[in-house]
Amino acid sequence: DKPLVGANLQAHLEGLRDQMRKAAEDLEFEEAARLRDEINRLETVDLTVADDPLARQSQVELAVEDSRSAQGRSSAGKAGQRGGNVRRRKRKSR
Repeated sequence: DKPLVGANLQAHLEGLRDQMRKAAEDLEFEEAARLRDEINRLETVDLTVADDPLARQSQVELAVEDSRSAQGRSSAGKAGQRGGNVRRRKRKSR
């Protein structure tokens, strides 16, 4: 198993994207989500190593964890949540 760098990585990512699209078309959403997450992980690793070719494994793993936690869903629209950026003004005491 050779390390994926440069064109090899891009070809592998394109293959994963094709598999992800096919899985989504076949209504295999869990598989499509797993492939999406793997694509994001590989892209993050590639960017981290491109920024610092001598990056330690711990730095790469930290970057992957940061990219996972940076993504999230909005709480707007969930029960008990206010949508948007609505802020209440406090009443002034007289």
